[in-house]
Amino acid sequence: MSQTRQLAAIMFTDISGFSSLMGNDEHKAHEILKKNRALQKPIIEQFNGTWVKELGDGVLASFSTVSDALNAAAKIQEQCNAAGEFQLSIGIHQGEIVLEDGDIFGDAVNVASRIQSLAVPGSVLFSRKVKEEIRNKAEFQTISLGSFEFKNIEEPVEVFAIANPGFTIPKKEEMKGKLKAPVKKSNKGILVAASLGLLLIVAVFIFRRSIFSAEKAVIKSLAILPFENALNDSAISYLADGIPENLINRFSKMGGVKVFARSATFDLPDSNKKMESLRRVLSADVVLTGRVSRSLTGYTLNCALVDARNNNQLWGNSYELSANDIARIEDSIVASLMDPLEISLAKGKTINQEEKKINPAAYAEYLKGRYLAYGSTPAETEQAISHFRQAISLDPKYALAYAAIANEKITQSIFSNAGNQEIMNEGRISLEAARALDPTLPEIYTTEGALKFYYEHDWKGAVNSYKKALELDPNNAIIYIRYSATLADVGQTKEALPLADKAVELDPVSISSLHNLGWVNLLAGNYQKAIDAFAKSVELHPSFTWGYIKQAFGYIALKKYDRALEETDKAEAQLKDGWGSELIQVSLMFNYDAAGRKPKADSLAQRFLDYAAKNTVKDPYALSCVYRMKHDYVKALEWEEKTLELHSPSAYVLAVPFHYSRQEDFYKSVGHQNILRKMGAIK
Repeated sequence: MSQTRQLAAIMFTDISGFSSLMGNDEHKAHEILKKNRALQKPIIEQFNGTWVKELGDGVLASFSTVSDALNAAAKIQEQCNAAGEFQLSIGIHQGEIVLEDGDIFGDAVNVASRIQSLAVPGSVLFSRKVKEEIRNKAEFQTISLGSFEFKNIEEPVEVFAIANPGFTIPKKEEMKGKLKAPVKKSNKGILVAASLGLLLIVAVFIFRRSIFSAEKAVIKSLAILPFENALNDSAISYLADGIPENLINRFSKMGGVKVFARSATFDLPDSNKKMESLRRVLSADVVLTGRVSRSLTGYTLNCALVDARNNNQLWGNSYELSANDIARIEDSIVASLMDPLEISLAKGKTINQEEKKINPAAYAEYLKGRYLAYGSTPAETEQAISHFRQAISLDPKYALAYAAIANEKITQSIFSNAGNQEIMNEGRISLEAARALDPTLPEIYTTEGALKFYYEHDWKGAVNSYKKALELDPNNAIIYIRYSATLADVGQTKEALPLADKAVELDPVSISSLHNLGWVNLLAGNYQKAIDAFAKSVELHPSFTWGYIKQAFGYIALKKYDRALEETDKAEAQLKDGWGSELIQVSLMFNYDAAGRKPKADSLAQRFLDYAAKNTVKDPYALSCVYRMKHDYVKALEWEEKTLELHSPSAYVLAVPFHYSRQEDFYKSVGHQNILRKMGAIK
């Protein structure tokens, strides 16, 4: 008999409750053994493992690497949970083994077997040796369960569990493994041990008192990721996105911990959603993750709060999920996280959404609408609004759904340059309906601020609306972005700058916050800071055309014309159709003209005029810019008048001097000043 020795990762699996099943229904037990074999064997082979043998209802397998063993164990548990016919417990250890005639022996096998004996259904446990091998593997979230003294194993073994969402973490009282029997002590020994224990408790108490204040300040920032949709089931996509989005909104209103905005976590590429990346990119202290999967009765939501600095799980729970339970489950998650996040509610505040008597079906429709509200097509926008309307039909007093319709309509009009009066009227009506039902919703005042600024040219009213929104929701990045942009556009850059900085603190990686930071600094005359912010936006989002265009704005202001042309060329290269939009065209024209490439600017101007002769110009302000560059100031004023008359969302730009930096005389002219008086920008 030949023997060889090698280092290996050993995995034991065991079917939970098999012995009792064997006694009650032998036929069914044998069927489960077959299914267990059919489930595990291909997965073990997929991860380069060796199926060694079956031990009753258990399986012994070996792997050349720890990563393969853990990945196999994780997939086995996932598929076992999805099948829902039986449950497994799994233990893993790494060490030297002896191979003899297709079988394996050695202390490593014994330790793996002992670790498995501690496991509970749905768990994957492993030793510190395994933990050390995966310390740089961000895909594995782990938690220490303490050290255990096993039968026939000399040294205590520290045992860990996979703590990713979807995996069970055993409680201490549940772990009934093959442990050494407690050593009986004499009364004298007990007395000595008790004395030493008391001294130890006092020492620990003094030590903890000395560092308590430092511990309380550890968790400063929370990132909430979109939940994983385990089966890519489109029917529950709105839950996988909607629940974490609502949690972001709710925690941001509480204060006490910085909560990163939706766009800071939802828009990250998958490669940056690992713990180490979240720590690097966002400087997040803790991360809330979740996983929605099918269960025998419907859906299951598994959540975990993980320390991004050491990958330890701080909290976790599993919930049975249905459309009628969403609000209750959100309340439960919020309540459970108050302690680990060290958040206290203000006096008179409650976490219970159910006090507002939300209709569960209406709430589900609202979440479906929110999921589609971030779509990029008019069709998705209309689908979102349809869900909000359905929510209102189920619950006519659902203020949040009215506010959502108002925001969708007004945002749609602003960013599409539609300027459609019918769209705006529906937005206004929905806004007032929401205010009448619940005037405490911050969404009302955020949307109202945009309406007043872009359409009603009520600068002071817009500022007051944003102030009110911030009072109600002091950690909302969107409010800071819109508020700071409004202040900067009306010349109050000193007040705008700290608000723009706060938006980036809450939302450090999105186009919106970085673009806004660049814009506010540009209007404040901080040209290099503006360039740096726009450069960061295109570093993170290389296809963001405006990031290149507005870097060029900054370089033109600094008279670095070569760099301005370089960035403008990059912007134009982004345009697959060579056009982009009307405002992009006139911005390219402006940059080329200001940076000294006049023939190119003239060519773009003529192309725009040819386009305008054959098409209805969506943004009259853009055409006024073309005539200004051509020094046809009569026609430039005509199109500025139309910009005002048609309530174009770009009308506010007429009052921003930066856009007229190369035609200051025109800006100060009687004609342009009269337009500013009409819109209330000057007296």
